[in-house]
Amino acid sequence: MKQNRLLKWSLLSISIFLMSHLAIAPAIPKLYALYHGANPKIGLASVESLVTAPTIMITIVVLVSNIVVGLIGKKKTVLLGLLLITVFGALPLFTQNFRLVMISRLLLGAGIGLYNPLSVSLVSDFYEGEERNSMIGMRTAFLNIGKALTTFLCGYALLFDVKYIFLVYLLGLPVLLAFYFNVPESTKEKPRMKESVVFNWRVLYLLVLTFFVGVSYIGATVKIPTLLVTRYGLATSSSSSLLTLLAVSGIVIGFAFGPLLKRLGDKTLLVFLASMALGNLIFTLPVNWPLFILGAILIGMSFVGTMSYNFYYVAKHFSKDQNNFVISLVLTGGNIGAALTPVLLTKLLEKHGLDVAVTPFYITGFIMVAAFVLSYFVLNTHKK
Repeated sequence: MKQNRLLKWSLLSISIFLMSHLAIAPAIPKLYALYHGANPKIGLASVESLVTAPTIMITIVVLVSNIVVGLIGKKKTVLLGLLLITVFGALPLFTQNFRLVMISRLLLGAGIGLYNPLSVSLVSDFYEGEERNSMIGMRTAFLNIGKALTTFLCGYALLFDVKYIFLVYLLGLPVLLAFYFNVPESTKEKPRMKESVVFNWRVLYLLVLTFFVGVSYIGATVKIPTLLVTRYGLATSSSSSLLTLLAVSGIVIGFAFGPLLKRLGDKTLLVFLASMALGNLIFTLPVNWPLFILGAILIGMSFVGTMSYNFYYVAKHFSKDQNNFVISLVLTGGNIGAALTPVLLTKLLEKHGLDVAVTPFYITGFIMVAAFVLSYFVLNTHKK
């Protein structure tokens, strides 16, 4: 029993770092002062790219991670990813050379991308049925816990010196050791490329769905501060409070996903999609703090619930050999949506002279309505 608990928590702990590249975002002003002071040629946009550049590498490496798994196996791939996160995540602590810092951030992203799909597919290797469904939800909860934890620790480190924010990545070492000692190599044989690659209407559906979710969730995360502070003149702390609430609601629903799925079945997805649509549309209303709190909760819980359902859907409809490849594509769809959010919700609106504070919530709300309609059709037409 103790060994089973160690396996479970070691598997879940690797998800803590999947969004850790965003943790340094609150430190951007001080990082700009640090690097611009050392080299006046370095602009604010370059410093901001320390946050966004890892996402590009995550997207690229996620697509090729299946090849690495085929070469060295799942366990060694996770260990390699954690090693890259630990070493190159902490490297900027020891240098102010911006080029080296940027390279280290790219390699951090590569480490995250290497095992991002495995954080889900390994669950299917070791667990079945209701326990697997519960673990998938907990995995997404741990992702949100990691996001909140690493962001909090970086904020605390800022009280001492901006360089200390990179110490947060040293947390990867105990996670690496726990995974090494407590998680055995999957007994599944390394799948041949021909057996693991699949692309059909189910994969296309998941790609579209996660793209919509990526735009909607990241759009809300980025636009809530703009709406509250710029449009309504509220304090910055108000947007921070809502975003914290958004993250916490996601953690709660992650732990409750298994029981919800058991009770609602495929309707679970429809409930979450409808909730995310409603949560976004609430922010199109005149300022109303209680309603905005409700909107943040709905968006946060719906993101975690929807992504957890997507991973459950993959485990249900695809073989274990195909799991890692399909999950890689699903994550890519979400990453592309997240990457295009500034273009879709800001630049295009500015180009056409539209409001960039409220209009994005109409767009994300109706995107999720479209996702609901699409999913209703898929789940009711192609029951298996």
